[in-house]
Amino acid sequence: MTTPRKRSSAKNAKARNPARAPAPLGRREQNKQEKYDRIRKAAKHLFATKGFHQTTTLEIAEQADIATGTLFLYAKTKEDLLIMVFKDEMIETSRAAFENVPQSAHLLDQVMHVFNAMIAYHSEDVNLAKALISEVTPLSSNHRRTNMDTLLKVIYDGIGKIISDCQQDGKARKNIDLQLVGQTLFGIYYTALIGWLCGLTTKKEFLHRLPIMLSIAIVGIEPTTKLTRSKRVR
Repeated sequence: MTTPRKRSSAKNAKARNPARAPAPLGRREQNKQEKYDRIRKAAKHLFATKGFHQTTTLEIAEQADIATGTLFLYAKTKEDLLIMVFKDEMIETSRAAFENVPQSAHLLDQVMHVFNAMIAYHSEDVNLAKALISEVTPLSSNHRRTNMDTLLKVIYDGIGKIISDCQQDGKARKNIDLQLVGQTLFGIYYTALIGWLCGLTTKKEFLHRLPIMLSIAIVGIEPTTKLTRSKRVR
């Protein structure tokens, strides 16, 4: 029989070492997650096989084995579904790329490692990527903005971590805003990506110019750079 003192010690040990596993989802939350996963899978399959513009929300609902009304609880439009699918997949792509960044490589090569993973994702279905860009750029609803904010936070934080590691190694200046650097480098990539997907440049030109464009910004991150303001700026 366990003594009161032993029970107290066991309780304190449990408090000091809480279980790492998250609390299991309730039946309602689990059912909701299962429907969400089926919708994602159905939308991705139909977009890939039929094309985004040829796919209807009715087909997605039927493929996911849910009512159309239920589908609209998760996404109001087909365009929202596209962004929802993209957000989840790009988060997975980005996190995997950040986890495998070559630590000993130059800062430019580390950043390009991440962006190359994103480019490879878009290259799998260029037509779908073009449709995505046309919907992502305006961000015409709160639902879309929320999805993109979630994705961009992962990307900005990931780039910030790369810069932070470089700071520790003396390869980047200390007095820089990591989030702002993340936004700047991703902004360069995104602008160049749009140029390719919109037909302003070829993929070959895009891949050639992107590291050059990024290197221009990275010069301002490196510790040996002395930044000066133009005398004309007031």
